[in-house]
Amino acid sequence: MRWLLLSLALQNLGRRKARSLLLIAAVALGSGVVFTGAVLMQSIDRSMAVGFTRLGADMMVVPEGALTNIAASLLVVEPSELVLDADVLAKARITSLGRIAAQKIVRVEHSGIGSHHESADLVGFEPAQDFTVQPWLVEKLNRPLQAGDVILGAARDGVLGSQLLIFGKPHVVYGRLGRTGVGTHERGVFMSFATLEALREAIGGHGTKPAVLAPGKVTGFLAELAPGATPLQARFAILSNVKGVKVVAGDTTLSGIRQGLAALLDGILALMVLMFASMALMVSVLFSAIVTERRSELGLLKAIGARRGQVLGVMVTEAVLATGIGGILGVVLGVLVMRLFERSLVYYLENVGVPFLWIDLPRTVAFAVGAIVLASVIGVLGVLYPAWRASRRDAYDLVRSGA
Repeated sequence: MRWLLLSLALQNLGRRKARSLLLIAAVALGSGVVFTGAVLMQSIDRSMAVGFTRLGADMMVVPEGALTNIAASLLVVEPSELVLDADVLAKARITSLGRIAAQKIVRVEHSGIGSHHESADLVGFEPAQDFTVQPWLVEKLNRPLQAGDVILGAARDGVLGSQLLIFGKPHVVYGRLGRTGVGTHERGVFMSFATLEALREAIGGHGTKPAVLAPGKVTGFLAELAPGATPLQARFAILSNVKGVKVVAGDTTLSGIRQGLAALLDGILALMVLMFASMALMVSVLFSAIVTERRSELGLLKAIGARRGQVLGVMVTEAVLATGIGGILGVVLGVLVMRLFERSLVYYLENVGVPFLWIDLPRTVAFAVGAIVLASVIGVLGVLYPAWRASRRDAYDLVRSGA
């Protein structure tokens, strides 16, 4: 019976070749746009995440009187004896701030890094919260950052996986940063808070320890704005709720671009949803007309003994075949469009140094399968109600109404 239903559905599609091809083409176009749009949006979002995190934070919160370094787009906390409580911003609950990354920075001498009298900046950060250090990694070991690992600034020499002695304690060179043009980033040695805490006794010898190495203290915070917030709102909220700090804002143009692109992607997603909904309505109207046109045929099927479920099955199978084939062709069309996109715009962006990161293969396959399944579901939903109504009618009524 299954093969019979499939055979009847194929024959029905073949009888009106022009209409079937137009239906398949319409579904293929809609599915292709949805598949291509989903993959490109995820890839653009991933590329934006990497690209914008390389621009650093939107603003920096440091103690009053602390020195700061403001490059064209990268904010950097400078070493200072002035410190803040590590939970001061968390307690303030400032809604205009998004991600917040704390840093501890200590400038040391006679550490064993570089020449004997060379000073070095030890920069501690929390890997899980960081969005200003790790995005600049140009090479790293194929594993997560661990206690005892260090990341070298671009001005530091070191081989990945080799040992670096800091105050006589071995550390593994986990990665290297790209060139930023900012002194602290160039000459710094970056490590987790736990790794920096392990060096606390060695730093400063038996003298006074830097205040930032005390538990619960940090040199400053790097922060991103929350969606929709402005630098002025965040600055006012911070200065109103946190005493003894100053706020240094970066380039507000970059913050606006980041938020504008995020809003643009949301708008494109809404347009894709509307387009897919309009395609579903079009398929529904078309199948309603097809069922009405074929009432006589359905009546004859019932007259020779076909049950309601079998009549309904013929129409649903036909709809799934047409929209499923359209979904598959749409995915193929989407892959061709993305290949063209890769050889044109993506190639140009990479040549000028702008990274474009495609999503991984499993997620791409998942989007492809999702587009095909959605196309088939649209076909089933479009034909189900008119076919169900037709299957409930008597054979005589169907034949007479279709005559």
